[in-house]
Amino acid sequence: MKNFDAFFQKIYAQPIEARQHWYAEATQAYDQYRAPYVPEIIDLICGKIKPESVILEIGSGPGNATQHFAQRGFSLICLEPNPRACEFAAQRFQNYPIQIINTTFEEWEPTLEKFDTILASTSFHWLQPDTRCQAIANLLKPQGNIVLLWNTVPQPDPTIFQDLLPLYEKYMPSFASFENIAVQEQNLKNISQGLLDSNCFQNLELTQVIETKDYSPNDYLKLLTTLSPYIALDPTVRRQLFDELKAVFQARKIQTIPTQYICAAHIAQVKPPS
Repeated sequence: MKNFDAFFQKIYAQPIEARQHWYAEATQAYDQYRAPYVPEIIDLICGKIKPESVILEIGSGPGNATQHFAQRGFSLICLEPNPRACEFAAQRFQNYPIQIINTTFEEWEPTLEKFDTILASTSFHWLQPDTRCQAIANLLKPQGNIVLLWNTVPQPDPTIFQDLLPLYEKYMPSFASFENIAVQEQNLKNISQGLLDSNCFQNLELTQVIETKDYSPNDYLKLLTTLSPYIALDPTVRRQLFDELKAVFQARKIQTIPTQYICAAHIAQVKPPS
């Protein structure tokens, strides 16, 4: 994605009622078809968190990342604007010490409590760029950590992407470039630089693992329904695009779509007041 923040801020400029329901129709597909977080990265993050800590998670969705921390015994306060995702997560974690709050981070009214760890799981780009770092820093205890956990978008094998390219040029010209691992790595480095430029954090670590996942054509299309650029399409255009993607898979007799993605974590410590 050439202008990551600009795309999401255009969405974020919509009224809260629209933003609350952005992923509503994709809640179950998000849980089922999004690429999984890698245990190696989860273990790394957990090693940085005090066992007795309460984690504040921003943009928890249906709990794809939340589940890993819940299973490791952590308590969480999860902020999620989508009511359907909140209902899904509340049911999912009913036997865990997890509080689900239906709100955006900006509209949340916190108590006086501060946190050792604030986690954003593939959600940091939804926050207002000019205020997000300072707002998070203000909620961290001395020496507390911001943790940005990421799964980049699974990219299909380049030979398959070339078969799909004419359709992207037709329906989604802004996304008709192949985001290979090098592009995704640069996006992660840009986020690192943004954290450092905010002057709110120090001792930044970026750890990443390249992972693979195979999808059937049907499951791959289900994955696409959970991605914001496709959700943003006019429903008629999206339906036509998906029909034509399916036709390409059938014409090429593609039964498996190999993909690559990066699972990564930015971990940084809040700077002491100057």
